[in-house]
Amino acid sequence: MKINKGRFTAEVEDDFVLFIIGMRINKFFSFHKWIPVLRAMGPMIKELYRNPQLGFLHTELLISWRTVTLIQYWRSFDQLEAYAHGKTHLGAWKDFNKKIGNDGTVGIFHESYRIAKNDTESIYSNMPRFGLGKAQSLALVTKKTNSARERINK
Repeated sequence: MKINKGRFTAEVEDDFVLFIIGMRINKFFSFHKWIPVLRAMGPMIKELYRNPQLGFLHTELLISWRTVTLIQYWRSFDQLEAYAHGKTHLGAWKDFNKKIGNDGTVGIFHESYRIAKNDTESIYSNMPRFGLGKAQSLALVTKKTNSARERINK
């Protein structure tokens, strides 16, 4: 992974959607319940990266003790919603409800945020492309974008 030496900021060109989705393992030893839920995300992510016309831009994976979280960037809420109602996601959702339902072994969550292009600020120092800087393009920090306030007001 290439490290971009120096200070960079995300160059956001359009409004976008930040989508946070994940699962929480509530009963750790119920492997037969949570492993299929965990595995269901992989094929969806592969499908999204292979089909940029769906509106998906990028995802970052975060893993903590009981929680797996994906931070995703989408071009629009309409495209995110269309994917949620599409065959691949609906199949995974139906499978979750059939096998898990309300039994409490595995929790799932998501949050969606519409973000205007001028309502963002980011900094990446000596980092590979990451997060919003990977979903969008990167720009070197200049005198005009040196502080967080200057970047958010650009």
